[in-house]
Amino acid sequence: MRARSVPEVLEVSEVVEAVRVVAAIAACVVALVIAPRGARAEPMDLDDARARWVGVRFENSPSDRPAQLATAYTDEIAAWLEPDGATRVRVTVAGRDVERSYFSRQRLRPGSFSDYVWIFDRATGEVVSASLRGTLLREYDLGWVESEIETLFEAFMTTSAEAGFSGSKRMFGQLVFPHCDDRSDECTLVPARRYDRSTGYVNAVGSIVGRALGFSARTFSAIGEAVFSERPLSRPEGLASAR
Repeated sequence: MRARSVPEVLEVSEVVEAVRVVAAIAACVVALVIAPRGARAEPMDLDDARARWVGVRFENSPSDRPAQLATAYTDEIAAWLEPDGATRVRVTVAGRDVERSYFSRQRLRPGSFSDYVWIFDRATGEVVSASLRGTLLREYDLGWVESEIETLFEAFMTTSAEAGFSGSKRMFGQLVFPHCDDRSDECTLVPARRYDRSTGYVNAVGSIVGRALGFSARTFSAIGEAVFSERPLSRPEGLASAR
């Protein structure tokens, strides 16, 4: 059998190398296409006050772990960013989307949630306020009969004040964590974190006031932790303030 000449060997090796390069490029392209959306999103730009759609993912750890941070997140939800005066921006998440995407584990009164409104200071990244209200449904054991009751709640959070919880207790069939804002041994403070421009992460802390059966209680709010990102998204239904 005639031995293969050196030029022929070089040509084959060049072809093999070219195939390898093409395969590597194709693999990179596929990886970019199938990568999770959140991995490619840029953090929300507070310097840009133009009205536009952005995205938000809320931290969604189990409700019995109020001090657990940055562990599990919801899928991305559309939010509407718009100017709020000269130094602030308002970011609004439709109440309907909050119900079905963020509070999907909760029993609630459909259509009762307000829009979830965040006010950011553009210069500092502070959350001036984050507020939400709605109605949850709870099973309440009266001893001789179980009844479903409506619990109206109003939540307010910020990154400019401290907040935490002092122990836990059951109220209206639900485990709750009484709100506190001091540095006593009984108060577990949860650190507030202003908006991080490099990651989009923020943790606003505060309280939830719940009302049912003529009673009210103030508990720690763990629903102000989120990651905001720049992302063009289609307009969701039910957003009250977007144009």
